[in-house]
Formats: sequence, C-alpha cells, structure tokens
Amino acid sequence: MRQYLDLKEKHPDALLFFRCGDFYEMFFEDAVIAARALDLVLTSRDKGKEDSVPMCGVPYHAARGYLAKLTELGHKVAVCEQMEDPKLAKGLVKREIVRVITPGVVLDDDVLDPKLPRYLAALVPSDRAKNGARAAAPNGRARSDDLPIGLAYLDATTGDLYATEVPCSAVIDELIRVAPREVLVDAALLGDDKHSVAALRQRYRVPWNPAPVPASDVAARELKLLVGEASFAERPLALRAAATVVAYAKATQPIGTLPITKLVGYDPSDAVVLDETAIANLELVETIIGRRTQGSLLDVIDQTVTAPGGRRLRRWLLYPLVDVAQIRRRQDAVGWLVERPALTEQIRRALGKIADLERLAGKATLGVATPRDLGRLRDALVQLPELVELVRSGATKLDPLPELLDLRAAADRTLPALATRLGKALVDEPPYVLKDGGVIRAGYDASVDECRRLADGGKDEILAIEAREQKDSGIANLKVRYNRVFGYYIEITKTHLAKVPTHYVRKQTIATGERYVTPELAELEKKVLTAEETLAAREAELFRAEVIAVAEVAARISAAGAALAILDVCASLADVAARRGYCRPVVDDGLVIDLVDARHPVIESMLPPGSFVPNDCRLDAGELAIAAAGTSSDGGTPDPMRRGGEQLLLITGPNMAGKSTYMRQVAQITLLAQIGAFVPAKSALIGICDRVFTRVGAADNLSRGDSTFMVEMRETASILAKATRRSLVILDEVGRGTSTFDGVSIAWAVAEHLHDAIGARTLFATHYHELVALSDSRPRVRNVSVAVREHKNEIVFLRRVVPGGANKSYGIDVARLAGLPRHTIARAREIMAKLEGGNFGLGLGATPQLSLGIVAPHAAAAASAAAAAA
Repeated sequence: MRQYLDLKEKHPDALLFFRCGDFYEMFFEDAVIAARALDLVLTSRDKGKEDSVPMCGVPYHAARGYLAKLTELGHKVAVCEQMEDPKLAKGLVKREIVRVITPGVVLDDDVLDPKLPRYLAALVPSDRAKNGARAAAPNGRARSDDLPIGLAYLDATTGDLYATEVPCSAVIDELIRVAPREVLVDAALLGDDKHSVAALRQRYRVPWNPAPVPASDVAARELKLLVGEASFAERPLALRAAATVVAYAKATQPIGTLPITKLVGYDPSDAVVLDETAIANLELVETIIGRRTQGSLLDVIDQTVTAPGGRRLRRWLLYPLVDVAQIRRRQDAVGWLVERPALTEQIRRALGKIADLERLAGKATLGVATPRDLGRLRDALVQLPELVELVRSGATKLDPLPELLDLRAAADRTLPALATRLGKALVDEPPYVLKDGGVIRAGYDASVDECRRLADGGKDEILAIEAREQKDSGIANLKVRYNRVFGYYIEITKTHLAKVPTHYVRKQTIATGERYVTPELAELEKKVLTAEETLAAREAELFRAEVIAVAEVAARISAAGAALAILDVCASLADVAARRGYCRPVVDDGLVIDLVDARHPVIESMLPPGSFVPNDCRLDAGELAIAAAGTSSDGGTPDPMRRGGEQLLLITGPNMAGKSTYMRQVAQITLLAQIGAFVPAKSALIGICDRVFTRVGAADNLSRGDSTFMVEMRETASILAKATRRSLVILDEVGRGTSTFDGVSIAWAVAEHLHDAIGARTLFATHYHELVALSDSRPRVRNVSVAVREHKNEIVFLRRVVPGGANKSYGIDVARLAGLPRHTIARAREIMAKLEGGNFGLGLGATPQLSLGIVAPHAAAAASAAAAAA
C-alpha cells in the first residue's frame, strides 16, 4: 500500500491502475469512482474493519475495454505495471507507471477512429485577458473578446502539431473545426468565472484540464530542442500553447518519445473561415439531427480507402483553400485521375492494402508498437515500390504526373531496406502480444532457435543422448524419460542392471528396475526448464531492436504516409467525380459565382440517378461601384435582369419547396471547389470566398438563456460584423422569430446593409413577400422563387428556381400535407379569406396593410439596432 500511495502521489488527478498479478487494482477514492463508472463490485481490503480500504479491480487481459470506457467518460488513467517477474523478485515487486491515458492521448487502436485525428489542445490567453483587462475597440467601447488566445493541438498518434493565435471570440469556431478531445489551460483560469475561458468551457463540452504554461523563452527553448528551428516571434502565445500541449503529452509517456518532427504554425484566415454555425448548418462533417457522419457532405465525398486519407480529406473540407494556385494544383491531380478511371481503380485497390503508416510510425516512436504492428508496417512497405511504379505508369511526356501525386517520399530507398529487415526478423503473421511468443522468424537468431528446440522438450537432444548411452552401455532398451517429480532420468530394467556405467547416479528404485541421472541430463533439464524464459527474453530483446530501427526512420515513414494520404484523397475525389458526373470548376480571384445545372451533393446521392432537379445560380459582387453609378462596365445601360451583378438573390416560395436545399447546395459547391474537388454541376465558375456564413433555422439555447429569436439575432449580428465583400452569406427566414412588422423591418434592414454597406454575395430566403420590392430601389437585388404548380386544389413542388418573386406562401397547403386535421385546415382557409378581405370577422376592423412607407422607418431603426449589436 505504501508503494501504491507513492505512485498515486505522482499522478493525483488520475485513476491508478495498479498491477497485482493477473489484475489491475484500484484503491481508496479511485476504487469508488471506477466502480461507479465501470459498474464493478466495490469491495475492500481487510473486510470488517472500520477503516477498511475501498477496492475494486479488473482482469489484466480485459483492461483495454475498461480503459477505453474511462477515457471516453473524461477520466485520466495512470497504468502501473510490474517491471520484474514476481518469481524472481527479492521482496516487493518493482512497479512503475508506464503510461498515462487521457481523453486527448489515446494510443489503443480499438478506441481510436481510424479516420479521425485524436487531438489534445491547449489554450493560452494573453496576460491582459488573465488580468481581466479589456481592449478598447475603435468606437471606444471595451472589447475583451478580441484579445488574442494561443491555440495549439497535437495528435500524439501521428505527431501532427499545429499552433495559431485567434481572437477570443473565434476560439470556439476553431475548436469546432479541430475537434480536440481534451483541452488544457492554466489552472488559475479554470475555476474563475470572471475570465473568458470559463465561458468557452461552457460552450465546448469536453474535459478541460489544468496544465502549467511555460514562459515564452522557456517554450522556445523546449520546442527548438524537439522540432528544430521554428520562428514564432510574432505569435508568442501560440508558441507557449504548443509547449504546453507537448509537455503534457510527454508526461503521459514516461518510457516513450513523442513522434513530433515539425511544428506547423498557421493563420485561420489562410483558409476559408468557417464558424460553428456554418459547419453545423451546412452539415459538413455530421448531420444536424443525430450528429451522424452518414448524411453529411464528408460522407458523400469520402471514398478514401486508407485511414490517413480519411483524416486528410476531413481537414481539407474544414480548411478550404483561398489561394487559387494551390486549388488548381489539387484540381490538376484530381483531373489527371478522372481521365484515367482504370488506373485510378488500380491505385485505389493497391492503396487499400497499405496500413496506416503515420500511426504505425508514431507507435514505434512512442515504444508501444506490437509485433502485429511491425508486421503490418513491413507488409505495407513491401507494397510501396509497386504502388509508386503504378502511379508513374500513367504519366506521359505530354501529360506528366501532377505535382501533388509525386510519390518521392514513398519511394525513399531506406523504406524497402527496412521492409527487408523486418521480413527477415519477423514471422509472416506476428502475434498481437509479444508475450504470446513466436515473433522471431526461424533461422534469424541461433539463440532463439535453440531455445525453441529446448522449449519443445529438447526432443532432438534427448534422442541423441539416448542413442549414445545405448551404444556406450550396450543396453539396447535403455530409455530417457521425464516426469514432473524427478525431471529427466535414464530408466534401466532389472535384467540389465549389471551393465550400468559407474558414472550413473541412482535416483529411484521401481518395481521393474532403476532410474538414474547423469550430469549431462541434469544440464539438459536445466536448459529445458529455463528455455521458455530465455526464449521470451531473447525475442523481446530482438523485437525491441526492430522497434528502435523503425523509430529511427519514423519521420520518413510518416512522410511516405502523408504522400499516400494525398494520393488517396485525390483518388477518392476523382472516383466521386467520375461516378456522379461532377465537373471541374473554374476557380479564380474574381467575385462571381456562376453555376449551371447545380445539384445538392448530399441529397442527390440519396435519390435515384437523374431524379434531382438541378438549378442555376449567379452571384456577382464585382460591379459594386459601377452599379452604384448606374452604368455597366462598357458604359452602356445595365441589363435589367442582372443589374449591378446580382449580388443578392432574394428567394421566395413555400416551405418544403426547396429554398434551403438551393442555398445549401450553392455553399457546399463553393466549398468543394475551394478544396480542389470537382462539383455537381454542368459548369461552375467560383470566385474565391474568404468566409461562408449561414443563418439557417433556429432553436432555443437554454444553456445560455437565449430564445430562438435571440439566437437568430446573435448569428445575424455576427454576420453583419464579420462579412466582407468576398464572403458568401446564406440567410434563411431572418426575422421570423418575432412579430410580422418587426420581422419584416429587420429582414429589410439586414438585406439593405448587406447590399449597401458590405456588398457580400448573398442568398436571402424569406416568406415576407414585401421584400421583393427591394429590387426596385436596390440595383443588385434580384428576385427568384421556387416554382409551384396548383392543380385541383393540390400543390406540386417543381423544385425549379425561376425569375421573379412568389406572391403566395401556400402555408395552409403545406400544413395539410403535414397532416393537420381537415376541420383545422378548413377553418384556416376561412380565416385567411377574411384576413385577405381586410377584416378580422369580429368587428375589430381592417387588417393594417404593410406598405413601403411603413417599412422604411422600421428598417432605419432596425439597421441602427443591428449596427449597435455588431
């Protein structure tokens, strides 16, 4: 117990799995917590005593499942192993903590999702934020949410380490994109509600744990030793966050080395900025309902056949590019594969045979690789030369291999040599656990071969001794035998006792004769009895040498894995493009989005081929100044249908007609184009977007005390504050959470602000038909609607977007389709007829009619309110 308490003192914040023979045992408060979390029987040491110690345990062979459950519940677990054989130990068995498992640092393949990174993140607020100071905004008002916060995140399984600095107001958005499983922060800030960290913790629900934050100079020294030169002079908070996350992860692996070779610094604005709302509303990586991958955009485009490819594609989708040259390089790679469908299929089959090189290299560096891991690595490395040649076989002088598909890293000459070494050392199918034995190939090591022969009972040696003794003694029926009591012995019958050699030592008399031993037999017995232990020790020694050999070239293995991941992503995008009839979009630095016969990638994938109704869309923010002056670019009169470049499309039409689908498909196609993918359209021109904003649907946020309308207004205010002329804005039903007059006024004012002040490309869906009048006073507003056909009091949704505004909402018809009772529908039609006739039917007078003269004052007030909120 003293040994247990000493080890527990080193990790007071972790549950201690203390190895005792065939069990991991927990005591005191750890036992109480673990028993409750794992549904174990809580017992105690020294039962019956008043001060008995609570205790529970799990079998060592089943520990992985229990460890996984604890970490998924947010617990940290320190694993303590016996470091020597209890049979050979003198006194107390030596024990050490060999690893600490936390929600952010998990190395078990059974727990890890192959296509998801497992990030551990750290946040380092600025000193002003820690001291409660507030920065002054340009308008003189205090703004603490713009103070910078250092963010770093590490995947310990691969060594990927990223660091950046973001304003406090953007931290949640970045955490949503990164999706870390654990967040570290200064202990002083965790329990203090005055600091912004407390609010962030409430919004991003994963374990937040304390960690010491080093000073900038200490952080720089530590990271320089680990990853070489990394200049972060302009981002000291990012550097300190990186040092924090690395130090924490290193402490969890006391006997291993983290597989980090590079610290990647980045600016979130180097990619399309996607906030929490946009990621959720566009269902990029999971659905809104159920939070499932199936039904998301990622699910449609992810046809990767390797785990690193799946992880890489996810990052591409969450960090679309804004650099046209980089996008076109990706398009070149995808297009090259699209043009070679047979070769692409061969490449995908070959990739499917290659294991996760990045994580296998990481496990070797950490010292936790199993024999099966090295076997999988060997088999993967053997496949590399053939795959490299296969890819290169598709290139010609006129059509060379695209830059992204260059597999020089996978063609590294050291990797085949390593594969040959592992092939000589390891059996064809190594066991999962080293202790199971049978790891080293026969003929590789003489000591292993001899121990195996002896461990099998030394049959060859016994037969040789028996034959020699028969010949030397002249006793033909002399036998060498074995039992558990006496070990090995020579048995001679009574009729031949006179011939027994003098150097035989009598061991036992039996009814049929005598049993003898010799020094040679005694030595053989000693070798046989210790052979298994010697074999296990020798195999472990040789296996560790192979792990070290892999760790020495782990960086090269990871580089090869990264090259294959990019190949896999491009092949996946090419496969989707070919099967679904996607086109290569033209991506440029302009401000036009022009889609012809565009389709929603997710919904189309769920429908029979050819049944999705495509639609065109054109948004153009490139004629802002020209439109304001009332002339076209050539000095003539602007086209009345495309005045000012159609910067804002006002979309009307009934519910369920497809307005939201239309808007989402434009946003999803834009993002697909900016990751370098082909898109579901007949043709597409995409002018780079710096940000994509969405305001789609609404719900109460009771945890923050916000109503549906407040959520809607917060999101709208954020858009008006952050959108630029290069942004893409998706707005659905702004203002519907309040009264009609208030709602129309706010929607009108927001549309005006986007048109007049920001100039962002905007899709604006609304049921307020009064807004169609905006096109009369705003030159870059164009009205479109989703067509509906009426036939015998029935409505048919045509899913076709046509010019002009809708003059009817068909709300009652939709209610009927939803299943409202007939008498309710009939009564609704009766009431609507009265309202449309100008009275309430109970002597309350006419319905106030909304006119532009009324809207304008409301619009001005709402615009002022929105500006103040922003």
